[in-house]
Amino acid sequence: MWKLIFLGLLIWLVIYIIKRAIKPAAKHADHTNESEGEKQHQEPVENMVQCTTCHVHLPRSEAFLVNGNFYCSRAHIENK
Repeated sequence: MWKLIFLGLLIWLVIYIIKRAIKPAAKHADHTNESEGEKQHQEPVENMVQCTTCHVHLPRSEAFLVNGNFYCSRAHIENK
């Protein structure tokens, strides 16, 4: 009877060790695939600027530059 229990524990231990050895390798492979996919889908980083009138921050591509000052709308340019 003890031989069967010992054999069962030995089989369980071997399976446990194999699963632990495979698990980090699979996680590492998934992580590298995800990071490559994330790099491809990232949008470029854009500088933020602050409106001189209302102090709202907005992307530089959406701002109006007049005489070295940034504005968020044409109405704020006229109110300067």
